[in-house]
Amino acid sequence: MKTNLLIIIGMTTMITISALIVVGIDHDKSINQNSSSHFDYKFTHSVTSEVYLGKTISEWQNESFDSLMSFHKIYGDAFFEQLGSLMVKNEMLNELDKQNIDVINPDFKVHSGMMLTSLPPHVSFEAFVNDTDGNTYRLSGMTNQAKVSKIGITPLKFFDTSQELPFDSILSQNNTIVIKKQNDDSVAIPRDLIISGNNDITVNFQNDLLVPIRIQSDGGGWKDPVWYGPVVLPLTTASMTFDRYGVYEWHARTLPVSGSIASDHMGGGQIDIIPDNTSKLTFHDKQQIGAAILKNSEIPWRAMGSGNDKGITLDFNRAILDALPNAKEYYKARAEQLIPFDVPIIIEEPDYNDNRK
Repeated sequence: MKTNLLIIIGMTTMITISALIVVGIDHDKSINQNSSSHFDYKFTHSVTSEVYLGKTISEWQNESFDSLMSFHKIYGDAFFEQLGSLMVKNEMLNELDKQNIDVINPDFKVHSGMMLTSLPPHVSFEAFVNDTDGNTYRLSGMTNQAKVSKIGITPLKFFDTSQELPFDSILSQNNTIVIKKQNDDSVAIPRDLIISGNNDITVNFQNDLLVPIRIQSDGGGWKDPVWYGPVVLPLTTASMTFDRYGVYEWHARTLPVSGSIASDHMGGGQIDIIPDNTSKLTFHDKQQIGAAILKNSEIPWRAMGSGNDKGITLDFNRAILDALPNAKEYYKARAEQLIPFDVPIIIEEPDYNDNRK
């Protein structure tokens, strides 16, 4: 693998960079149990008459933190899960009204998903609804105490799975990965770069950050990576040439300051290079590349697994079957259509254990 800096900047800029390295900012991502500002939670305007444990939405929102925790002491985490489903559904109805989406069944069911282990817990929820115009939407949100996060509404897209797709349709638009600031984190876009080639494949790394970063292998640990890529100066681009197809997991790190080995993670991802003859790929490579293709797709999966001897496993929130009873069959066919080589697709059975009351 070769590296080549495409842009060199002057000494004045380098002095500025050195100052930026020394003055690093450490963002505290911890969540205090009495604070939910990191997720931008808020109270919801009540539009339903539903109650939980005999209390309305407004009454629950007037309860103190200590009062909520006393209910948790009696009912456990199920209390915040069931309270959250009431709150988040109400906010989903508010957001649907704002976006003028008229759902066929306003009494749709909300299903819980991930629960963070903080106390009180942060709980994610999903619902899938059909509107009167024939569209289907995925609704998502989180709750903490008696507050809700911003509701995400994503229209689902459906395709004729009997058609054979052109190979280029699954490839990334170009061979450039941009490392940039997004909210409080540094991220790589795209996270999963999918390109084709047999050898001497060039990938560009564009650094939109104000600190220099080094590209290196994700394998071997950050102190002793399997390979090093280029150092990319702030607001410049550097290239790296891969001499073979396959899967390359990588991350970007800041350069250690003098006398220290400390280095901050600044994002990372996976580079997936598909050869002309896909039969050359190992089963593990097919799993990883296939999973990357599905991650870049419109499929509304909840969890995905590719580190096994079975194939690619897809897990959906059970909410999807409320709106799309044939979701498992359709998304299995869609996944097989998107991946240009044979690898088993296993749709996991949704968890039907719903404690919402």
